[in-house]
Amino acid sequence: MHTRCLSPLLALGLIVFGATAPAHPGSDIGSVSTLVTRTGPDEKCGSAVPRSEPHTLLAPAPGSPLPAPDGTLAAGDVDGDRCADLVLCTGTTLNVFLGSAHRPWRREPDITADLPGKASEIAVEDVNHDGRLDVVLADHDSYAVTVLLGVGDGRFRAAPGSPFIARIGEQPHTHGLAIADADGDGHPDIVTANNADGDVSLLLGDGHGRFARAPQSPFPCGRSPYPIAATDINGDGCADVLVPNSGPDLETLQILLGNGRGELAPAPGSPLTCDAGIWYVAAGDLDDDRRPDVVATHSEGGAALTILINDGHGVLSPAPGSPLQLGHGAWGVEIADMDRDGNADLVVAGDEAIRVFEGDGRGGFRPADGSPYRTGKGAWRLAVADFNGDGKPDIATRCVEEERVEILFGT
Repeated sequence: MHTRCLSPLLALGLIVFGATAPAHPGSDIGSVSTLVTRTGPDEKCGSAVPRSEPHTLLAPAPGSPLPAPDGTLAAGDVDGDRCADLVLCTGTTLNVFLGSAHRPWRREPDITADLPGKASEIAVEDVNHDGRLDVVLADHDSYAVTVLLGVGDGRFRAAPGSPFIARIGEQPHTHGLAIADADGDGHPDIVTANNADGDVSLLLGDGHGRFARAPQSPFPCGRSPYPIAATDINGDGCADVLVPNSGPDLETLQILLGNGRGELAPAPGSPLTCDAGIWYVAAGDLDDDRRPDVVATHSEGGAALTILINDGHGVLSPAPGSPLQLGHGAWGVEIADMDRDGNADLVVAGDEAIRVFEGDGRGGFRPADGSPYRTGKGAWRLAVADFNGDGKPDIATRCVEEERVEILFGT
């Protein structure tokens, strides 16, 4: 089945604010799932481990794979050495695997910490403006959000008042987590998707690591919301939220527009209807016009990647060549400049591989040399970051069917 969007989306003007995957300190609006890379060896982290496969974009990292029986992952430089680190939640334990230019990955984490409960959603962001990355966690079976403040050396401490209750209800089923400044005060806020309730919750941050429910939260978003993304979708300087509706009979993408005062409401013409159910969504500038576009993956009922381009006049429509045929369903998706040519590329996890599509800067894409890159079975979510400090984007993905994390280094 071809996966395409059947109607143009809204009157939306799009502007890119942050450019990281995942979010990073200094982002005013929120992550748009785009990685900007450096152009040489990292000064503090040192020269990277040399790669031996120049004809492929990615190669297995030394020491990969890592054991991961369950949980979720994110990436960020949590110890301040300018090499991204891998943060992995398994059970009720936070595991930190430190990235390095000088040594292979170790099977045992460098740092561990006990959590108050399990976590199925994770984000890395500096929520208290101290220049150190913090960790935000939510779990599938709870309305609670745990905030851990980074010490700066890879360790964390609980934020005052954590965990924070994002919603009062009887059927917790958290299926998404995003960080964005929803009320325009310059402090990161937290958005969670409540799958069973059909709404999203908003926790407003005070800039010191404390959070409280927004007065009008939660906000309806349609049935069965799945992992969400936050960006300024209409160019008004306010954070908006993209919400896939993932039920078996749902094929829609809901757009919630923020008003900059901690309130969200459906955009005119939302939701967008597609001909296959959407699972994961990301936003980023795909055609070099400084407006974030949208990509969406499909699992059940779809074997393609939908690409929606903003035309500069407030309309999102399928890009030439969309949908990109994958041959199977897909899960996580990120937007990053993998080949460092200045154009956004697409990174997709699904089946037993990571697929990379190189962008031409005009919204067109082609498979990268060597793609797909084999991983373990069940490649699910992924993180794109520079783990070894060589200025090249690397990828980590959890392979749920083989209970491991596969790490691929950029070559």
